[in-house]
Parts: sequence; C-alpha cells; structure tokens
Amino acid sequence: MKWIASPLCLLTLAPALTAAVLAADAVAQRPARPAQSMPVELPAQRKPTIITNGSCFIRGGTVMTVSHGDIKNGDILIEGGKITEVGPNLTPPAGITVIDAVGKFITPGIVDAHEHIALDTINEGTDVVTPEVSVRDVIDPYSLSIYRGLSSGVTSTLLLHGSANAIGGQSVVVKMKFGKPADELPVPDAPRMVKFALGENPTQMNFGGFRQGPQRYPRTRMGVESVYRRAFAAAKQYQNEWAAYNAAVAAHPELVPPRRDLRLQALSDILERKLWVQCHCYRADEILMLLRLSKEYGFKLATLHHALEAYKILPEIKASGVGVSTFSQDWAYKAEAYDAIPYNAAMCMDAGIVTSVNSDNTQGSYHLNVEAARCIPYGRLSEQQALKLITINAAIQLGIDHRTGTLDVGKDGDVVIWSGDPLSNFSRCELTMIEGDVYFQRHDAFGCDATATIKNHARMDPVDPLALAPLRSGATYAITGGTVHTMAGPVIPNGTVVLHDGRIQAVGAHVLIPHGAIRVDARGEQVYPGLIDAGSHIGLTEVESIASTQDDSEIGAFQPDITAATAVNASSAIIPVTRVSGITTTQTEPASGGGFRGGGAVIGGQGSLITLAGWTTQQMDLKQHLALHVNYPAPISADRLEQLRQFLPPAQVAQMEKAAGANQAKLNAFFEKAQQYDAMRSAAGNQVPLDVRLEAMRPYLHGALPVIFHANSAAAIRDAVTFAGKFHLKPIIADAAEAWRVAPLLASKHIPVLYQVPISDSLGNVTWESYDPYDTPYACVEVLHRAGVQVAFESEDASSARNLPAQVGMLCAFGLPHNVAIEGLTTTAAEILGVGNEIGALKPGMRGDVIVTSGDPMSITSDVDRLFIGGKPVTLQTRQTRLYEKYSRRLAEIPGARLPGTISAARR
Repeated sequence: MKWIASPLCLLTLAPALTAAVLAADAVAQRPARPAQSMPVELPAQRKPTIITNGSCFIRGGTVMTVSHGDIKNGDILIEGGKITEVGPNLTPPAGITVIDAVGKFITPGIVDAHEHIALDTINEGTDVVTPEVSVRDVIDPYSLSIYRGLSSGVTSTLLLHGSANAIGGQSVVVKMKFGKPADELPVPDAPRMVKFALGENPTQMNFGGFRQGPQRYPRTRMGVESVYRRAFAAAKQYQNEWAAYNAAVAAHPELVPPRRDLRLQALSDILERKLWVQCHCYRADEILMLLRLSKEYGFKLATLHHALEAYKILPEIKASGVGVSTFSQDWAYKAEAYDAIPYNAAMCMDAGIVTSVNSDNTQGSYHLNVEAARCIPYGRLSEQQALKLITINAAIQLGIDHRTGTLDVGKDGDVVIWSGDPLSNFSRCELTMIEGDVYFQRHDAFGCDATATIKNHARMDPVDPLALAPLRSGATYAITGGTVHTMAGPVIPNGTVVLHDGRIQAVGAHVLIPHGAIRVDARGEQVYPGLIDAGSHIGLTEVESIASTQDDSEIGAFQPDITAATAVNASSAIIPVTRVSGITTTQTEPASGGGFRGGGAVIGGQGSLITLAGWTTQQMDLKQHLALHVNYPAPISADRLEQLRQFLPPAQVAQMEKAAGANQAKLNAFFEKAQQYDAMRSAAGNQVPLDVRLEAMRPYLHGALPVIFHANSAAAIRDAVTFAGKFHLKPIIADAAEAWRVAPLLASKHIPVLYQVPISDSLGNVTWESYDPYDTPYACVEVLHRAGVQVAFESEDASSARNLPAQVGMLCAFGLPHNVAIEGLTTTAAEILGVGNEIGALKPGMRGDVIVTSGDPMSITSDVDRLFIGGKPVTLQTRQTRLYEKYSRRLAEIPGARLPGTISAARR
C-alpha cells in the first residue's frame, strides 16, 4: 500500500482506531434509505441479464488479442469457460448465447497485479515478521469493491497483505467472481504468494512523526535488511532441525519431532521457492539490497511493486529477471516517491523487463486501461505494449499467464467489451466476463448513455517540441495553421492567434500578422486557452507526508485573514509538472480538511488565483483575495445517528453529535460577530478598533467576493445553502460529492459547483452508499448539468493535479457533453471564479495563456507541444523529464534494449 497512514494500514497500529474504522465500515454497509427520486443500484440491477452458463459467442467487435494483433470485425467463441475460437467471420454453434459487439472493442480481462479490495483487514501489525497469516482467510466475496472493479474491466487480481511488515502475510491470486462463495475466488493453480515491504512503511517513519508513536523495530532501512537476515537464519535452523529429525526418525522412532512453527514453516517455504515474494518498494538502494538478498538466499522474487525508482537501476533489474509493477502517474505523496516519473513503466519495458501497471486499490472503482494509456505519451509505447501492461505482463507476474492475459484458444474466457477504444479515456466498460460468465453488465441508472461522448483516441506522429525553433521571451508571436478553439465562439480551422505584450492581440482565420512576429507553426494541431484547475494546493504543498513542506493547513478554527498566495513556493517542482498537462492557472487554497496532517479549520483562509509561471510569487499572483474557504461542518442525519448507535457506544455517538452541532454554532456565531463588526466599522469608521480577522470578512459579507463552502454530503450542502442565504453571501459549493442529490436546489439558487474530480485510484472526495450506481462519481456531473447547475473542476491536490484534464475527459464517457467538460476547465471555471474577463478563452485583450496540443487536451494520449503563459513561451522540461533524460542513458548498458534517446523523443 502507498500510505503508512492510510486507514487500512492504521488498522494494524492503533487498536482504538481499528475499532472506529471497522465501525465506520459497518455503517457504510447499512446506509440511510435513498430518496425515491434518486437512481439506485440494488442487487437486482447488478445482476447481469445475459446468462451464458460459461458458453457464448461474441460477434463483430475489434478483437484486441494482445498476443497476435487486432482483428477487425472479429468473433470469439467461448465454450465451457474456455476460448475455443478467435477470428473473423466465425459461425456460432446452434443454441449458444450470442453477444453483439459490433462497433465495440474486445480485450482480455484486465489483470491488476496489486490490490487490497474485499478484505476484512489488511495488516497484521503485531510483529514485523508475520508470513503465517493469509488474506485468503478474510476475503469478502460480496464486497462492492469487487463489483466496481469488474465495472472497470478487471477480471483477475492479486489481493495482497499490507505493507506494515517487512515480511507480511500471504497474498492470494483471485478471479473477481462477485457474489460467489469465498473459496471459489482464488485461482486454484496460481502460485502461492507472500508480501514483503521495504522503506517508509515497515519503518513506520510516517506514523506519529519522527521517532514518535509505536516503537517497533526496525526504524531504518538498515534494520529492514537485518529483519530478513535474522528471519532467514531462524528458518534455516528450523529446516536443519527437521532435516535431522527426518533423517534419524526411521532408526529411532522414539524421537520427539521438533515443534511445528507456522511462521518458521512459511519462511522455509520462501527459501524453498514454494512461496513467491511480491515486494513493496520505492528507492533504488533498497531494491538493490533485495536483489542481492534474493540471489544470496535463493528465494523467488517475482515482482517489485511500485518500484518508482526502478528506472535508475534498469541493468541490475534486467539481470535479475525480476518483474516490475508500478504506477503510471503517482508521485510526491511521500519522500520516497519524490523521484517518481511517469516514464518508469515505458523505460522498464524498453529494458526488456516484464512490466505491469497496478492500482494498489482499496475501493474498487478505477480505470487501469487509462493508467496504461498514460504510458503512450510518456515513453512512446505502442498500443500493444500499453495493453500488455494490464493483461499478459501482469498475468505473468502472478503466474496465471497460462490462463489469462491474451485472447487465445485454450485460455479462460476472461473478456471485456468496451464502448470505444480501451486506451481512450472517453470509453467505458460495457461488459465483463470471467470464464465465459457475465459478471458485470452496464446498468445506465442515470440515463447517460444517449449523451455520452465515445471517442477513439488519435495517435499522431511524434512531434519534437525542443527541436522546434526556440522562442524568445518578450517577442510577438503568431500561432498559425492550427485549429483554434476560442471557447468564446466557433472553432476556427487554420486559424491564427497573435500574442503581444502578454495579451492576445488578435484571433481569427484571416489575421494580419505583425511585422517581426515569430511564427509558431501549429498545422495539424489544436490551439486552446490554458486550462484552469479551479481548486488545488499547488505551491503550498510539495511532499504530502513531510510536514515541513506543507503550508496549506493552519492551526485554529477561524483564520479568514490568511491568504494562500503568501506561501506559494514559486520553485515547487510540482508547478512545471502540472503545467505540461495544459493547466496554466489555478486557484490555490487552504486545505479543506486536515488530510494527512490532521488539521481542519472551519474557516481555512482565502484562496488565491495564481498562474503557473513566474520567477517569484508576485509574478505568479493574479488575484490574491479570490474567495473565502469555509469547511462546512457536516451535520449528522437522524438515519446516520441510528446507524452509529448500532456500532458505537452511546456516549461516543452523543459526543459526535454534540461536536457537529457545536461547530455549526461556532461558525454561525463567528459570522454574526463579523456582521456586527462590519456594521460598526461602516458607521464609525476608524473609531472602531481594527480587528484583522474580522476586517478580512467584510468583502464576503457584502457579496463582493464569493464564499466557497467545502461540503460533500447532501445534508451539509443543504445546510451550507441555508447558511449562505441567512448571511447574504455569494456561495460556491466545492468538493461536492453528493451535490447531484440536491441539484434542483442548487439550480434554483443559481449556486455553482467546483466538483472534485476523482484524480487517481483514491477517488478523491467520493462518498458512496451501497445503493448508489457504480458510476456515480462520473455520471453525477451530468446530473448537475441537466439540472442547470454550473460546474467547473478542481483537483483539491498538488502532485496529482496534472491528471485533472484526463479525468474530466472520463466524465464524457458517462454522459457529460464534451463541450461542457472542456468549458468546465476554461470558460465556466473562469466565470465561477470571477475572472472570466481575464482567462479561459481566446479573445483579444485577454491574457495570453495558450496551449498547442496534438489532440483533445482532455484525451489521455494527447500532448501539449507548445505552452504560452502571459504571452510568453514556457519550457516543457520538468524535474521528471530531466530524470528521464539522465537515466535513460543506462539503457545502453542492456543488450537489445530499446533506446529512446533524449527527452525530445518523448515530447515532454
């Protein structure tokens, strides 16, 4: 698992917290009753209507076999759970179920090499060595996380023990057979697996602060290695004792056998290669240590999981024969992930290493097809290579490639049907089958399919932006020949955009280009205004697990006078990484919760609008006082209180209810105090002593600036709307997981929403009831749009903010009109934030924030080839591209490796 401080990891470290988390999980399984008007997804809706009994004929789709290319208008015959024919123009046997896939795409089932879903618990934290325990004993086959995984095309996975232990428990390879008995999920002939972990998690360096909290050996990477050596020494002694006994017992039957020790037996199985090791790791040094250890002791090290610095030691990993299962985009969430680069998977594949992309998922709804597609622009993988990352390569790593991973005769009928190209984030999973039986069939509870945008991603010839004519800062530029999307009028084919003195001077099809202007050739490309992240922590946070790099969350309940722009670090490495995705502007803001560090101000401060270029904070600051951020105290509904009382002591429930009410009362009292102060200052002016905090409230009390209420539950949003009306505020709802439940209310009050888009496998602000449709986090924005609610998009993050455009694009597969999606990143975002006259469109007089892209900027496979901020060209180089360029040179040490060359060959 990524986080030592994640709830699942903490289950092993704090018994009191364990009880609270388990109680919360139990409550989640018994949600409040849904309103009758809301779409629901109950067991009846989750049950597929297509019944095959293991045999079916899939007709007419584009069959992406992975092993031997694509078959247009291909067919697949599955009989008795096995694929018996694959090819064009096949004839179905009489009486067999026929599934029409015309116009759709067919792939093998996705194999996720690393998950923690559907387990009653994850870590055994009583000791640093616990290989005797097994997650096989705690599988919940009815967990909705399995169903949600099926909805993303996942058919097989490795359910792993957590990473709190250097030697953790045994893991198990399963098929995602939702609702079947638990003993039917494990793959019977898959190898046995055990979880190892290196780095920050087993040393617990992110739990309780440095050298605080539970004192359990080890605390260093040195100690982690010693754990392995001590454990294996004990296992060898145990083996020797049993070997001596077995050798002597025939002649001396009276001998007493050695004590059977389950832990030492499991360790012995590791040394005898009966248990494959799957290891959580990050840094190059610790990976090399484990490679040396596996060679010394001879155990089977199957895969290095996460392995975010694998790209630094490719020759060594290749020589070891060990696989790598990594992330395609996560970085900077803790110190050992700071050198992660999105080129890692492609570089490993270039080196000839068996490589996969995994989710490390705990919730069950994720899109590994999109994660694999990221490796097309980041590293120039082909479509076949990208698909291998989540199919056959992952199957090899789990020892089930004889069963699944390709669409070949003799393999299990694990098949996924997609609405469009699976390597496009505009596509969605329509049907998932395992061994010929349908386990997921799309149920369009929100009625979105008729409006969904289905696109096949377009691959263009690579463009080398660094090989283009260098651009001089301060000059006049004419971007010519591209398709210009002004966002303020019709699309202009073969258009021109002229930038001068930081502004857009002219836009059109027949524009007079000023004398001396530098021409930027955009033929064959798309020209858009720079994209806007309407809410992030960019510049305020660097490495999420290191408190000293965090300036986004202040102590104290009411801090309205603090402003985000004050603390923006103009040299943050996150800024250039974010802008190469096309984001040129963001509202950076105080944290809306406490997150990792446990803060949680009610009034966190004021967000600021910043541009993602500038030598200093002053150069980046577009509007210091943009909006006041209120973390609205969520009320506890009567139904929820009833649920809590079933699992928690009455005194604890009463305390929770009292605390929620007290926070609301305090917020109300603070605003009343601010109103009184404002009235006195208005009447008596400087005769009233200045109160800096209350003075900061005055523009918001008069509606001159908006108040952004961070609220997720429908109840909290309703209360926030009432609160805003009481004090005559100009409200915006942010985060807004359940805003769709109160869409008519928001529309009637003309209150806009900044929706926190799920930007990674953590799913951001998602709050799911068990009866909610599986696609709620994606389809809910279309519900808001249909109701007439203005919606823009926010990442509420820093390191993952770069993923925002592609994740917004995914909403189009679930009903959101394409134009509404892109407007939510441009014109609508600017309008909601009150800066529509400055940014968000390509119009004369507006800021010269322009991106030139290879395709749709929301497409996962598009690239930003040119970037202008404030009319000036901005480099596309980042900390990550420099690391890529440096370490890709080591590929030359590996015979037969594909040499990508310098960063210019990878466009970013």
